[in-house]
Amino acid sequence: MKKSLLALAAMGAFTSVAQAQSSVTVYGVIDEGFAGGNTRSSNGTVAVNGAAPNTLTATNGTTGVVKKTGFGVTGAAESTNRIGLRGTEDLGGGLSAFFTYEAKMDVENGGSIGLFSTTRQAFVGLKQNGIGAGSFGAQNTVIYDAVLATAATGVNNVTGSLVDNISTTGAAGTAAYQTGLATSSGYNTRINNSLVFKSDRFAGFNVRAMIVASGADTTQTANGGAAAGTGGVAKVSGQALGLDYTWQKLNLTANYQQFTQTANANAMTTAPIIFGASVSGAGGSLATAGTNVRDSGQYYAATYDFGILKAYAQYVNRKAQVDSNPLYFSKFTAQQIGVRSYITPTIEAWAAGSVGKYSSLPVIVTTGTAYTPGQANLAAMQVGANYWLSKRTNLYAIYGQMASSNVALSAVGNTTSANVNNYAVGVRHTF
Repeated sequence: MKKSLLALAAMGAFTSVAQAQSSVTVYGVIDEGFAGGNTRSSNGTVAVNGAAPNTLTATNGTTGVVKKTGFGVTGAAESTNRIGLRGTEDLGGGLSAFFTYEAKMDVENGGSIGLFSTTRQAFVGLKQNGIGAGSFGAQNTVIYDAVLATAATGVNNVTGSLVDNISTTGAAGTAAYQTGLATSSGYNTRINNSLVFKSDRFAGFNVRAMIVASGADTTQTANGGAAAGTGGVAKVSGQALGLDYTWQKLNLTANYQQFTQTANANAMTTAPIIFGASVSGAGGSLATAGTNVRDSGQYYAATYDFGILKAYAQYVNRKAQVDSNPLYFSKFTAQQIGVRSYITPTIEAWAAGSVGKYSSLPVIVTTGTAYTPGQANLAAMQVGANYWLSKRTNLYAIYGQMASSNVALSAVGNTTSANVNNYAVGVRHTF
């Protein structure tokens, strides 16, 4: 009898330990406030039916200055609203299993079916202490992870950073799409069908690597005619590598990634779409694959903590080639410097400025010739501050502006220019 009681007690203790070694956490961000902005763009004119580029006719578009103003109560100015689950289980011997499921949370339409409108991350993996972690699923790209760790702006959603984002937020959210900048997002943030390995740190170095693989082979049954070329292999593939180095208060990172979407149906005239683009073609944070594109990027950054402030320097380069004809491409580069500091124990402030270049995709015509546009000039700046009420809750105020000039959208039209400013105040709570 005593032995039975001892056995039951031992089993109960073992069960308690096993349960204690497995944990699931609910986390998220709710960010709401007031946001607004202004856009001032010069659209120029476009030649149609033989008209001179500088001649305004009833059929060749508009000229002059177009202005837009927007404001209202909205969310996600400093951080995208989200909710997620993450869990770990200790498997013993330094080995553990982990998972994350995270979705964008549509706070403005909380009563709708689309409360959790977009899956941001969804992956599962194993981690071995002393080596690193490997995971499968929809995950942050190598460059995005590096940007999150090395951006003075904290990667918020307000205009003012050519490296972190190129869109406006809130009621003025459509403003950036008038500038030609919306297709020049510096990097893809997330991608599906990925295998990621992140090493532990050794002598100050750690490595992050990614492989993307998604393929479909459709049998071609038609010989010629309208259906020709629609079968065969369609695939999404890619690879990425990042290297970080930390020495005392210095952090350096170098990253490269390339993703490709290939299909037999892709012709030279198939419109290329970069990875992570929304329906409008604007670069965003979606995990969607591109179309008819070889999307490659580089990112280098350095940070140094001086104690009273932290300094940041960033460089990003992105080139999107047409997969069916790599002679056609668009490209984007930007450099940014910034600082971030706690002015008091509860007041945190930052400032950043950036310049860059953007070349839009050439116009592809039936003769196979292309117009290579000149590089548009870009400039941006942002200032902001947080007032921390606690470790999880803060008030914020952010202002940013961006300008573009010499944006060439066609071979026979005037260049366009634009100025955008964006502001937001609100409250953010993390849990």
